[in-house]
Amino acid sequence: MDPIIIIGGGPSGMMAAISVKSKYKNLDVILLERSKVLGTKMKLTGGGRCNVTAKMSVDEVISYIPKNGKFLFSSLTNYGPLDIIKFFESNHTPLKEEDHSRMFPLSNKAVDIVDALALKIYQLGVKVYLNSYVVDIDPINKEVILEDKQYKYQHLIIATGGITLPQTGSDGTGHRLAQKAGHSITKLLPAEVPLVSNDQFIHEKTLQGLSFKDVTVNVFDGTKLKHSITHDLLITHFGLSGPAALRASFYILNLLEKENKPVNITIDFIPKVNLHDLVHSKDLEELLKVHQIPKRLVDFLKEQNPDYLKLLKSFPMTIYTTRGFPAAFVTNGGVVVKEVDPKTMRSKINAYISFCGEVLDINAYTGGFNITSAFSTGYTAGENINLE
Repeated sequence: MDPIIIIGGGPSGMMAAISVKSKYKNLDVILLERSKVLGTKMKLTGGGRCNVTAKMSVDEVISYIPKNGKFLFSSLTNYGPLDIIKFFESNHTPLKEEDHSRMFPLSNKAVDIVDALALKIYQLGVKVYLNSYVVDIDPINKEVILEDKQYKYQHLIIATGGITLPQTGSDGTGHRLAQKAGHSITKLLPAEVPLVSNDQFIHEKTLQGLSFKDVTVNVFDGTKLKHSITHDLLITHFGLSGPAALRASFYILNLLEKENKPVNITIDFIPKVNLHDLVHSKDLEELLKVHQIPKRLVDFLKEQNPDYLKLLKSFPMTIYTTRGFPAAFVTNGGVVVKEVDPKTMRSKINAYISFCGEVLDINAYTGGFNITSAFSTGYTAGENINLE
C-alpha cells in the first residue's frame, strides 16, 4: 500500500501524523514540511509561550469560534481540550491554567510544545521530510509532486495553514492544492489583527502604551450594537491591540467589507461598575485605583468632557482599517466547509483527501482556540483516512 502523506508540519499536521500512526502502526506515514524545522509558527504563538488550548467544554470552545464553529462540533467532541491537555501531560510536558481558562506549558516555552509533538512523531516512526516544498498534486493518480521528486499516496491530508506569517511557510499553497482537487476557497481576509484608528488622540500619541485588563469593546453597525467583547486591551501608536481588539477585528472587518466606511466602536474601561455607582461613589479615586484605571486616561477624559465618567463607560473611537495580513494571527477564509465531512475531515469531492487546521474556512479567537481547532481537526483527519 502507498503511504499516507501529510503536507504541513504545524499543529494540525503534526497531530494528524500522530493520530494516523497511533491507529495504524503498520502503515507508512510521511510528513512533508517545507521549512527546515517543524512547528515554526507555533514557536511564535502566545508571545513565545504557546497558548495550547482553553480548559472548557466543547460548547464553550465553539462560542469562541465566530466563523463556522458548529462545523467543528464533531471533531471537538472526538478530540477536545481535555484530550489535548492529557496528550501533553502524558508526554512529559505539563501545562498550567491562566486567566480566561488559557492553558500554557508549565515551562512557559512554546518550543517545549513543539518538541513534545516532534518526539512523539519520531517515536511512532513517522517519516519526516523537511525542506520539502509541494508544488502540485495529481488527485487522479494520487500523487504529491515536489520540486525534485514525487510520491504516490493512499490518502493525503492537507494541513498547510492559511496565509498569515508567510515567512513561517503559510503562503496559501494549501488553498491552491485544494482547488486542484476541485474545492472552492472563500475570500481570504486577515483575522485576529490589530485595529487602526485616525482619531486625534491616536495621532498625538496621548494614550499610547496604556494597557487594560478586561475592558469591553462594543462594535456598532451604524447605531446598532453588533457585538461586545470583554478582554484585555492595549492602546498603541496606530490604534488598538490586545485580545479584545483582535477578537473585535472579525466583526469590524466584516463591516468594513460590507459598508466600505469606518466602523464606530466604544470602550467601557470599567465594565464591572455601572455608571450610577461611579457617579455616586463616596471615594471615586480609590474605586478607580482598585480597577486599575490609569491616571493618564482619567486626566485625558477630564480634558475632553467635565462629565468624564460617561466617557469612562462609553469612550468612542473610529476604526478605518486593520494592520492587514503582515500583523494578523489568523486567516479568515479557506476551503469551504460544506465540501468537507465534519465527522472525518475527508473531502466530499475526493474521498482520498482530507483537510485540517487553518486551511479550512474556520476562524477562531486567539486564546488557544485556533490551536485547539488545529489539534482537533488534525487528530480527526488522521483517524479517518481512506484505506479502501
